[in-house]
Amino acid sequence: MMQLKSIVATFRANPHAHGVLLLLPAIQYGRNYFASVAAVLFTMTLWNTRLRPLVLPTGVALVAASLSLIWNAVQLPDVPYLPREIRLAVGLTLLFWALAGTPRHAVARFDGRWALALLVSLALFATAQWLAGKRGIALYVPQKFFVNSEDWSLAASWVEHAREHGYDWSVRPSAGFSEPSYLGGVSLVLHFVCLHTLTRRQRTVATVLALAVCVVAQTYYGLASNLLVFASFHMRRLPKLLVLSASMAVLCLFALPLFAAESSRLERILSGSDTSTSLRAFQPVELIGYVLAHAPFGVPLTAASSFFLRNDLIAPFVDAPFQNGLLNLLFSYGWFGFGILVLLWRVAGGGSCALFVFLLMAQNGAPLDFDKIAMIVFTVQIVRHARVTRAGNMSGRPPVLAQPRLSSYRVNPVL
Repeated sequence: MMQLKSIVATFRANPHAHGVLLLLPAIQYGRNYFASVAAVLFTMTLWNTRLRPLVLPTGVALVAASLSLIWNAVQLPDVPYLPREIRLAVGLTLLFWALAGTPRHAVARFDGRWALALLVSLALFATAQWLAGKRGIALYVPQKFFVNSEDWSLAASWVEHAREHGYDWSVRPSAGFSEPSYLGGVSLVLHFVCLHTLTRRQRTVATVLALAVCVVAQTYYGLASNLLVFASFHMRRLPKLLVLSASMAVLCLFALPLFAAESSRLERILSGSDTSTSLRAFQPVELIGYVLAHAPFGVPLTAASSFFLRNDLIAPFVDAPFQNGLLNLLFSYGWFGFGILVLLWRVAGGGSCALFVFLLMAQNGAPLDFDKIAMIVFTVQIVRHARVTRAGNMSGRPPVLAQPRLSSYRVNPVL
């Protein structure tokens, strides 16, 4: 009873932050894009943030979006979907404003153990899915609950397709999310929060759990991202960083084959023939030079598929190279995309926070949708306050939450 009262008390201390964590496992559920849990989290995040309008990032974002649409209308026959393009430009602007702003909720009363508990739950769920899959039992969320319920890549869709055609199925665990890489992205969020809000022993537990989730789910994106944020957190202790990072990487590589849904996947990744890795890394990098040379102001995202098909750069009925949201900014805005990435790095504060933002945006091809903006802003707010508080405690001065200074283009050292 006392433990229950303690849990309720910690929740009441910051109902917004802890409520976001409770809704995070259902972030991909909803009837449509605007009637979804992601839309609720996006609204909650903006409502509890003091937005700080920035002239330079706002101007660059609007100019980049406008030039991309004008170039497409004048030089290319492909027709973009204007409402979505406007929504993406507004999302980019709000992301700048929210990252430069300050939280309106009681961020000092956030309890990082909530993030650790959610990480434990995801690890247990993913392990249960793996064990059930070994016995032919499908423990996957029905596709009707997802916003993108018609997406053929959903785990439940794969299982149903296999059963309808009477052959064995082998699907990687994804907990309650649409795909393993999304589980890797959520584990990245929780891991990054735990690293900055928990004690040393609890941080170690969180790191082990985050890596274990990625190993069980066979998400190499999640594994690499979590190792990178772990390395950036321990960067000041270089000898310890090298030993821990190398040890964990070796252990993960040895553990991956034990949970592999496809025994040859590691070989295909190393050879560059894995579809998921190709769509996130190899194919976008190969095509970015063509886009910058033939469409210097970029190709609007909603017209890019027809652009690549018309130029015989991708095959029909194969995913276009849009599964890396970070590179999508370069596809969409051309050379202006590099300026946008630099401004994002500055507004995020540089260092590990900016690295986290870039890694999470690279999880899939939708870096400016409701879910990504909500997770990025929420996490950066929590981590910034934790780092500023720690710096204040070390100096003996009361902590003051600093903001990025774009005018001098220098990163605040406490961020």
